[in-house]
Formats: sequence, structure tokens, C-alpha cells
Amino acid sequence: MIRKIVYRVVIDAVCLTAVALPSLILYLLGKSFHRGFYCDDESIKHPHKPNTIPTWVASFVGLTIPILFIIVIEASRFSVSKRNFLDVTKRKFVISVYRTLSSFLFGAAITQMLTDIAKYSIGRLRPHFYSVCKPSIQNCTWNTGYIEDYVCTGTDLEAIKEARLSFPSGHSSITMYCMFFAIMYLQNRMTWRKCWLLRPVIQMVLFIFAYYTSISRISDYMHHWSDVLGGSVLGVAVAILVIFFVSDVMADVACCRSSASNPSIPLYNVHSDEDRLSVKHSNDLQLSTGGGSHVASPQP
Repeated sequence: MIRKIVYRVVIDAVCLTAVALPSLILYLLGKSFHRGFYCDDESIKHPHKPNTIPTWVASFVGLTIPILFIIVIEASRFSVSKRNFLDVTKRKFVISVYRTLSSFLFGAAITQMLTDIAKYSIGRLRPHFYSVCKPSIQNCTWNTGYIEDYVCTGTDLEAIKEARLSFPSGHSSITMYCMFFAIMYLQNRMTWRKCWLLRPVIQMVLFIFAYYTSISRISDYMHHWSDVLGGSVLGVAVAILVIFFVSDVMADVACCRSSASNPSIPLYNVHSDEDRLSVKHSNDLQLSTGGGSHVASPQP
């Protein structure tokens, strides 16, 4: 049994490494496509400003928040406590957390890989490219034409490298993926009926974080608006694919849909007090009128 578990964990680790490795290779050794520019292109002549939301903040918050939600929600689903954590039945909590987290991290690695492949293949110039590169072009006017043969005279080599990696926005893709994954996860797993407004409020806050992070890249002159749009669409698309086709988040929903005792799934999978009273009144009426030998009991 333990050997099988170790075998599966090793395979998952190898798969995650295989997906994350291309991004690491591109970051260390990759060279972006050498794209030229027009002298009258005002979209790449903005000033170089610091990030409103640094890269490490976007990555840390984007990855940490869904992980915390997954652990807390799964613990509440399996009623995990210090006393029963080691019970055999409560080990399902560990399995469920492992499956959900592994699929979430797999999707994050996929998002980063697809983002980096597009960045290095397209090589689109950032809005602050001129300020960072300072190309050695003499007498550059509107009628000079498309310039490909130029040399950057700027001293910040790392900034010059990053100035060629505008499309798509990495901040937008990773934050949109993480937050949208968390939003859909909460939609399917968070069913606390006593706090029915808590879930949409949390989902709104998550979306606002991803939304603000994305639009801040435009005001910081780090990306064009189309870069942000492309990164956002990529992140949301990967999140949807991972939720439906990789993780088992939707498995419980599909199971409930096929259950005879619960043919439909409302916003929260519970019956209101009015529904219970209505069913009870219907049963009492059938008993008083002698209608039928079998009386349906109200669902819990």
C-alpha cells in the first residue's frame, strides 16, 4: 500500500517538474525574439516606473490564498480536528487536499509555461522599451521606416531583457489563474448555509485582487492593454480546463447530480425551512385524506 502511494507521488512530482522545467530553462537561458520598431511608435516611449504590485507579491499571494482555502475547506468537509486527524476515515482529508493541491500547482505551472513560451517567441516590446534600451539610432524620424538593426545603449541588461517580454502579461495570467481557480473551487466546495453571503464576498475580493493586479500593469507602463487581456484570458482558460478535466473538484457535483435523493443542485445544496414545512404539510394532508399508502418523507 505504501509502495503504491510513493509510486504515485513520485509520478506526480515528475509530471510537475516536467511542466515547470521549460519556464526555468527559458528564464535562465532563453533569448527573446529580436523585434524591431518604428521611430514614430509612441506606445513604446513611456517612462520606466516601478511595479505597483511586485512580481513576488503577485506570485506569493496568488499561490498562497488558494492553498489556504483548500486546506480549510477540506478540513471542514471531513470535520478534521486534532483528536481525529489520524483516524482512518479522516485520512481522506489528506488525499483530497493532495489531489486538489497537485492539480492546482499543475495548472499554475502550465500557465507559467504557456506565458513564457509566448513571451520569448513573440518578443513584443514593453511600453517603456525606449527608456530602458536607449537605442543608438541617429536621425530617427517618422519616415525612417521599420528598424531592426540597432543596439541598446542602456546599462541595465536585465531591464533590457525584460523590456522584450511584453506579451502576454505574466502578472495577469498567473493571478487570474490562481484567483479564478479559487473562485470556482469555493463555488463547488464551500456550502456553509449559515453564512450564505460569505462565499460571494470572498469570491468578489479574489476577483478584485486579480483585476487590480492586471490593470496596474497598464498604468505602470509595463504592458499594453492587449498584453493584459491576453494574459487574463490565458489564466482563466487554464483554470477552467484544470477544474473540469484535471482536478476532482467537480466530482462531488457530478455525484450529487446523479443521486436520486438530490436530483438538482441549487446555489447552496440545502433545503430552506419553507421547503421543509411545505413537504410536511403535504404529507399531513395526504394522511388526513387517506391519499396513498406511501408517504414521502421530507428530505433533510
